[in-house]
Amino acid sequence: MKEAYNIVMVSTGHGPLDDRIYYKEVLSLKKKYARIIIVTPEDKDAPAISEPGIEFVSLKRAGSLASRFLLVFKAFVVVMRLRPDVCHFHDFELIFAMPLLCLFSKCRIIYDDHEVYPEKALETKKVPRMFRPFFSRVVKISERVLSRCIHHIITPVENLSERFSRFHGNVTTIFNYPRRDLFIPDENQMAELRRRYRNQIPIIYQGGISEDRGLFSMLDAMKILRHHNPPIILLLVGPISESLLAETKRRIRTMEIQNNVAIVGTVPHSEVVNYISISKVGLVPLLPTKRFKKAIPIKQFEYMACGVPVLASNLPLVASYINAAGCGKVVEYPSGEALASGVLDILSDDERWKMMSEAGKTAVRDLWSWEQMEKKLFTVYDKLLGTV
Repeated sequence: MKEAYNIVMVSTGHGPLDDRIYYKEVLSLKKKYARIIIVTPEDKDAPAISEPGIEFVSLKRAGSLASRFLLVFKAFVVVMRLRPDVCHFHDFELIFAMPLLCLFSKCRIIYDDHEVYPEKALETKKVPRMFRPFFSRVVKISERVLSRCIHHIITPVENLSERFSRFHGNVTTIFNYPRRDLFIPDENQMAELRRRYRNQIPIIYQGGISEDRGLFSMLDAMKILRHHNPPIILLLVGPISESLLAETKRRIRTMEIQNNVAIVGTVPHSEVVNYISISKVGLVPLLPTKRFKKAIPIKQFEYMACGVPVLASNLPLVASYINAAGCGKVVEYPSGEALASGVLDILSDDERWKMMSEAGKTAVRDLWSWEQMEKKLFTVYDKLLGTV
């Protein structure tokens, strides 16, 4: 029998079907708790989902960094009305509402820190460059001071947990590993995709598309690879801003690689696995920024779960997983030349490709799956609610 606690997940920056929030944490917590409410900005493109015990409350989507902070008060009002037993929040700016929540509510509070926000503040283009160091400092101090109102902190990487552990006693690392039961491809959809890209070798980049995630380096690589026989086609699967989309299309035309790049855009979470599964190489060409040097991108584990060898930048955490599993190749810097050479190297030996494919699947199955992280999530909730 499920426990009759009221769990509220809150985000001002993620959509209702966010990979970590919905497909991992909520679907796991649904096994134990009778009512879970997800409070996020509206997403008109998200597919309608009806799950017993899961409710959705929409906030008006913020159009700027300033409006996201204004959205905090609205989110606080909604949470107070819902009277949660646990408030599990997922964005830095919501930390400013936590003192009020502590003052006017008896709920237990979890801060799920997805990113290294002080470093992200140094790189954001939403703040003028001259103000970024000050903004980063504000973020760092705010997390330190306001975390006193928080009962538990969850992070997706050990280095973040180590930072919070210096001033908070309850910190748990829950890695953003893939949920294996969501990475079972649909044979009919795969067949359709194979027909669409027949006589071509698909390689894939999946996730948020941006310049610092190596977009232009991937285009440079495709220019080098455009005369390969059979043709290699890059599938760009994920969200991209309108301005960057226009620039990307312009560069594709200029480079004459229209037949080598497919901008797929955002697809439903359940369909991502099909695009990955038909691909021969999965790209993680993140630039060596301070933020990415401390990050573990989920996409590399998703490629591994589908048996797709990984080609990635030689970032410390990214490389450690690929080298440990033997499931791909890292390049010192993700230039177009290095990526093109890496793709050809992975494709050059069928037996080695099969070995890397199996190594990735085995590592996710045995070591790096969400099923292991689910147990840690349950432990956090059990302690907070006094059920252990």
